[in-house]
Amino acid sequence: MNHISAKRGLRAFPRLLLAGAFALPLVGCDTDEIVRVENPEELGPGATVNADAVPALVAGAVRQFEGGYSGLGDDAFVSASGVITDEFAWGDSFTTRFAADRRTIQLPVLGNISDVAFSRLQQSRMLAARASALVDQFEADLDDPDGMRSQLSTTEGYVYVTLSEGWCGGVPFSNVPPTGDIDPSQIEYGPALTTAAMNEAALPLFDAAIALDPTHELAMVGKARALLNLGRYNEAEAAVIDVGDTFVYHIEHSTNTSAQNNALSSLIDNGRYALANLEGGTTATGAALSPDINTDASNATAEGLNFRSAQDPRIPYVGPFACFTTSRRCWTYNNYPTFTADVPLASGVEARLIEAEAAMQRGDFVTMMAKINALRAQASALLPLLYPEQRQTFPAPTSGAVSLAPLTDPGIGSLDPVTARRNLLFRERAFWMFGTGHRQGDLRRLVRVYGLPPDSVFPSGPYFRAAGTNYGTDVAYPVPFTEETNNPEFDRAACLTSDA
Repeated sequence: MNHISAKRGLRAFPRLLLAGAFALPLVGCDTDEIVRVENPEELGPGATVNADAVPALVAGAVRQFEGGYSGLGDDAFVSASGVITDEFAWGDSFTTRFAADRRTIQLPVLGNISDVAFSRLQQSRMLAARASALVDQFEADLDDPDGMRSQLSTTEGYVYVTLSEGWCGGVPFSNVPPTGDIDPSQIEYGPALTTAAMNEAALPLFDAAIALDPTHELAMVGKARALLNLGRYNEAEAAVIDVGDTFVYHIEHSTNTSAQNNALSSLIDNGRYALANLEGGTTATGAALSPDINTDASNATAEGLNFRSAQDPRIPYVGPFACFTTSRRCWTYNNYPTFTADVPLASGVEARLIEAEAAMQRGDFVTMMAKINALRAQASALLPLLYPEQRQTFPAPTSGAVSLAPLTDPGIGSLDPVTARRNLLFRERAFWMFGTGHRQGDLRRLVRVYGLPPDSVFPSGPYFRAAGTNYGTDVAYPVPFTEETNNPEFDRAACLTSDA
């Protein structure tokens, strides 16, 4: 079934109206009583324990996940995962972004750009669990309780997957009672989960969502993403068999408030990040290439891909302009040209790439190339679905329709066919899903599942903005410092940011 699906499971919830009717006598009225209002911020959790509040609580849990993943106009998983990899380069003067870009993460006590995203994701998990309890309580009064349960379960599943891809292999998961006031004394502190365990924890959540809604394509892709992280390729392929090519789930953004802005668009517009090109590359003399400035089409020393110099229609851009630090150069990323641009969390494109990887793993290279080339043949139709506000620059709008030429199997005649095919597949994933929060998980998977050295896939060698220094060894973000000050079960030693 081929279709676009956005916000599957969300139901419009009624606006909360404050209405008052006053029968006022002509004399003797209490004017103080007339203007007295209740402050909504003073309402306790009990005030939302009714059926009318449930749709808003469901939407709130989803919204908090989206804030952790795509951002509320600020750094979140999408930007943090992009800068620690080869997608974006540091464009301002903030030490937290410098630390992420150089892969030398700050000590947790000093803070990192990932901390707010971590908190929002964990909050989303807690909100989803509590909303699920209210769905159960008021099931008879709700229009679509199973749809709500499916959406909440999917949201929880994506929390686990996102934390597994962005953070260390020692993330703790604590819980609060599903009903009643939130009492800190009743927190159940949970032990840390490894990267594999986080993805394992996501699977039953996605299965539950699909059982409740067999057409839930977002849950299908989420399940496959977790299985891919576990190296269970055939199961991942089976999970997306019913996902249509044109399916897209967007995280929506707007200009209603700054907190609803597309965060990546806002951060680039403010000169915080630059689109990178061949990050980790060096010149003939061994000096670092500047990923924000260089226009090399290839560089044998670069771990990072040639995202700009490829001039590929999947990564359109214009510029440059001066970044926040004016010696650096930023570029307007034309898949998110405005603050209202939506971010694709999951899609049929991702589903077909998962199928291509499964085919590669079982040695079916004909199917692998057929999947890749089928997507390339549909580029002119798929790109506007993935990025509705995209402003195409490659080719220029006046020079013809978007097209991607078919590729040939790079393994045929190669001295190293395994590497050639793997590089092609992960390059296609990188270009199709640029700036959507998939790259860090892919690079860590190349290390963890495929056995590649971290410095062969993450930018390494001389660092371009600090003469005489090199990139560090971090591939993941740490659990924030607040966790170790509040959670007696948390083991900082288990949270290794250099461990894929």
